[in-house]
Amino acid sequence: MDIDDVFRNIGELGYQQKLYTAALCTLNIYAAMHMLQYAFVSFPVDFICTSIKNQTKQNGCFDGTRSSCARLVFDTSSSSSIVSEWGLVCDDNWRSKATMSGFMSGVMIGALILGKLSDRIGRKSTMTLTTIGIVLFNAVSAFATSYGLYVMAKFCVGFFCAGNILSMFVLGNELVGPSKRGIVGVTMQAFFSLGIMGFAYIAYLVQHWRQLTLLISLIGLPFAAYHFFLPESPRWLLTKNRSSEALKVLEGIARGNGKVMPEKLNMSPQKSVSPTPTIEEGVLDLFRSPELAVSTCIQIYSWFVNSASYYGLTLAAGSAGGGLYTTTALSGAVEIPAYVLTNFLLSYWGRRKTLCAFMVFGGVACLIIQILGGVMPFVATSCALMGKLCLAASFAVVYIHSGELFPTTIRNSAMGIVSVAARFGGICAPFIVLLGDTLPNAQFTVFGLLAVTAGLANLKLPETLGKALPESISDMMVGNVNKPPSPRRNGKSKISETVVLLNDSDIEDI
Repeated sequence: MDIDDVFRNIGELGYQQKLYTAALCTLNIYAAMHMLQYAFVSFPVDFICTSIKNQTKQNGCFDGTRSSCARLVFDTSSSSSIVSEWGLVCDDNWRSKATMSGFMSGVMIGALILGKLSDRIGRKSTMTLTTIGIVLFNAVSAFATSYGLYVMAKFCVGFFCAGNILSMFVLGNELVGPSKRGIVGVTMQAFFSLGIMGFAYIAYLVQHWRQLTLLISLIGLPFAAYHFFLPESPRWLLTKNRSSEALKVLEGIARGNGKVMPEKLNMSPQKSVSPTPTIEEGVLDLFRSPELAVSTCIQIYSWFVNSASYYGLTLAAGSAGGGLYTTTALSGAVEIPAYVLTNFLLSYWGRRKTLCAFMVFGGVACLIIQILGGVMPFVATSCALMGKLCLAASFAVVYIHSGELFPTTIRNSAMGIVSVAARFGGICAPFIVLLGDTLPNAQFTVFGLLAVTAGLANLKLPETLGKALPESISDMMVGNVNKPPSPRRNGKSKISETVVLLNDSDIEDI
């Protein structure tokens, strides 16, 4: 029996796995606090600019230049931000936005480097190390005495956030059975939106940026203890020939689920159905053939589009009126029905059609804003919310689909590659939004065109609903994801993935 069959015997999403999933979901809430921290520490603060000639100007500079102000006085009685801390106003306003670009650059590089690290040292170890890194460098940013030090610290926070989110998501998918990967992935994404809502409320209560930043670091300290609660991925352990450790993880899950493991289940990597030399696979192998290259490029494009559109629409919500905290909380709340709908559609439409539908509908909603937004403002508001709903759902689905398309040997590294594309989209998002200053609603046209083209491109990818996860690049090349797990024969199972079932009177060789 392969490992998917083992999960079917001991529970695909039993009590123990629900505990693990709940823990990972709370960690994803914490991730949301860092991914959206920028909005709550870099908001504008009322100020008065005094020139050399003692002329004063409120919330503006003479000639639009920061240097024209001999003195800047900010109203920090009720709130403060990095803008008031380092005088990032007028022609220096771009420096406050550069902190978000610095953070996203860290996320992009971290996804590339730490994704590979997770494939080498394990999902759990990477998750623990990155959690500690996030807490440490976020605390450094809270005490930063200069703008440069702050940007450097935020870059490091983003670097570790990337590895944390990737390892968390991959671990969650590899601890459950094949039929439950979709619901686990979407549920984790839903908790990210809950994190947006909860963080908006915390930021409303603590509107001084240093206090808020330090509070976020303190909130993250308990998550380091997850290292002693969560197990390592049994799939990853098997790829590293650590069969006895994988067996212990599966036994722990079985006990927690109230199930009994098959008698004397043993892992024997030396015996395999089709023994092959151990070959170290890398992400460059994803471009080994034209078919693999096209599949990988489509996913890279999809992740870029989803991230650019998701964060772009979130930033647009924050500047749409109604208050920073309220609009940000609503932008998170609108995602909840998206995830509920996604859970339903994934089981019936599968990954590919669901992803395509959400991206196309979300893109069309954004395009309608350009056509009718100027004459029917209420239509623009409704379409903006619909676009955010659809693109939030597609962002959740693309995580699941890619996680099931890439093989176990390089899954985390491959997820790191597509995550790099996503973070590049996050870096571009603020600049796309700025197009609206030149041509009203132009940003929505860009987001709409990107979403529609990416959605249609995904129709070329294979469906993965209910299919066995590919374990190697070769599995992808022969279309393993399109094949269901091997059926049982005469009460026994053909054993793959180095799992051997031993009975007292019968040893079934691999």
